[in-house]
Amino acid sequence: MQMYIVLGLLVFMIAMFFTHKVPYGVTTMTCCVMLALTGVFDISTAFSGLANKTTILIACMFTVAYAFGKTSLINKVRNSMERIKGKSGLAFIIFLFLVTIVLAQLMGRTAIISIVALFLVSLDDKDEICASRMIFAAFAVMAAWSLKFPVGLGATMSPTANAYYEGIINNPDLMLLPGDFIKVSFIPATALTVYALFAWKFIPRHGVNTSDVKEVKEAAAISKRDETIINIVFIGVLLGFIFGARIGNLMYVIPAAGVLVLLYTKTLTTKETVNSLTGDMVWMIAGVLVMSDAIGKSGVGDMIGNWLLILLGEKPSGMFVLFVFAVTTIVMTTFMSNTGTAAVLTPIAASLSMVAGMDPRGIVLIINIASIMAIAFPSGSAECALAFAIGQHEPGKLLKFTMPYLLIAVVTLVVSASIFFPVYPA
Repeated sequence: MQMYIVLGLLVFMIAMFFTHKVPYGVTTMTCCVMLALTGVFDISTAFSGLANKTTILIACMFTVAYAFGKTSLINKVRNSMERIKGKSGLAFIIFLFLVTIVLAQLMGRTAIISIVALFLVSLDDKDEICASRMIFAAFAVMAAWSLKFPVGLGATMSPTANAYYEGIINNPDLMLLPGDFIKVSFIPATALTVYALFAWKFIPRHGVNTSDVKEVKEAAAISKRDETIINIVFIGVLLGFIFGARIGNLMYVIPAAGVLVLLYTKTLTTKETVNSLTGDMVWMIAGVLVMSDAIGKSGVGDMIGNWLLILLGEKPSGMFVLFVFAVTTIVMTTFMSNTGTAAVLTPIAASLSMVAGMDPRGIVLIINIASIMAIAFPSGSAECALAFAIGQHEPGKLLKFTMPYLLIAVVTLVVSASIFFPVYPA
């Protein structure tokens, strides 16, 4: 009976992620409540995700990243772009891409699109290098590199992906490490950046609409004292991740300590801190951790894995498995957000790996990377919708740019993942 209850909750979660009628966090918390009400888990276990070290790390990193976004970095970048813009078109594009790649490691993707739009809105719509083209080209580069290095918000990627499946495969050797995302992403991200550098002219040229840029506005300058404190906290958290192997689980607490410093020094207000600590992503991670545990312990994981093995055939090739999950991820992200796709497919991939004797890491990385690279339709994510809205783009007219982009992404991802994390361990 417990297996059927968990399977029903999994179907409910997938359906709600597809329709997105309520925030993801509400969906996963509903599952936690039902696990407790039906007796599958006791109350403490059903809500254990809220006290999980991964949830604490991610919530506090969102707050630290929010604080870092208030520093003068943005204005300095804007001034640099103004100086370069009139000198060389190629130099301007390269600088724009470099700035995008750096920002993509430090903050959320929607915020980056808003910031890039503020940088580029003054470009002349009649020029070859215009706002509508550059905003979407920068968005494509951001999708390739987003949160791949273990710094800033990028440090949350491995713990987040692990949260999706750690309850199904209880083997620490098969969990992702902080450097695994950039290891697999480097080849695809480089190839896609080179593509965008030469293919940006395929993006339609027309006026832009900045009325949708609500995430980031030109904020009032913060004091030199506050900026110094934020920078010190950010560097301290960064060092914690760099030396994470030596300090062990304390790495998960350092961002929380940084948040307390920001609070006690009044660098952040209590309202700002609470808002960033309790975002939808935090609640979703807490709930998914519990659902992943329920899938593993109830036998649902074994059942799903066996179903998939029948569909793929006995002993399917590793490259074929990676290709199937890469394409499935991109197709699913057409109908639901990249976050929802990763949360749904990762436990399924882990279930298949568990029954087929596969290493899940390459497949999990493919899913979590490809979901962000699915840029062809505005329904793929909030940042996708924003990039399309600001640039006034129609998906059909962008296919000349997006289809080769997705093809390059799939091929290079499959090759890269098979090199570093072969599906069948030697």
